[in-house]
Amino acid sequence: MKTTVPQVFEEVEKSVTRETKIKVLRAYDAMVVRGILRINFDPMIKMDLPEGEPPFKKDTSIPAGYSETNLFSEFRRFYIWLNRDVNLSKQRKEQLFIQLLEGIHWSEAEAVCLAKDKKLQTKYKSITEDLVREAYPELLPVREAVAEPVIKVKAAPSKKKVSLNAS
Repeated sequence: MKTTVPQVFEEVEKSVTRETKIKVLRAYDAMVVRGILRINFDPMIKMDLPEGEPPFKKDTSIPAGYSETNLFSEFRRFYIWLNRDVNLSKQRKEQLFIQLLEGIHWSEAEAVCLAKDKKLQTKYKSITEDLVREAYPELLPVREAVAEPVIKVKAAPSKKKVSLNAS
């Protein structure tokens, strides 16, 4: 049984030190783990879906790892919601998203919805942007350096009279 993304995040939460949290993230370094973290923390990424958790059938009786499918196999379909150029109506994209959520484990669906809305850290408090940047330095775009404000001083008017006539 493969470890699910929420199980990775729970293990990070249980870790005591920052170094251990980073080791856990690096130990479970996979495209889907990085992808969910990037969706959550990269300000340039916005999923083409409405905010909030859509109404879907959440079967909480199925143990983790025993769902119809999982994020590791379904993550390849995320281009549908990440690329606005996909020629599908908003309604169809939402239907496909609900199908995805109903096929994966409910805890994975919850993590996807939180990441979509950039709220993953509301459930997994120790998974911060700084922690992700340290674990995967090349994952997120470089933060814009905050430049010192440029203060323009207006020069005092000259008291010398300027003549427009050439003499």
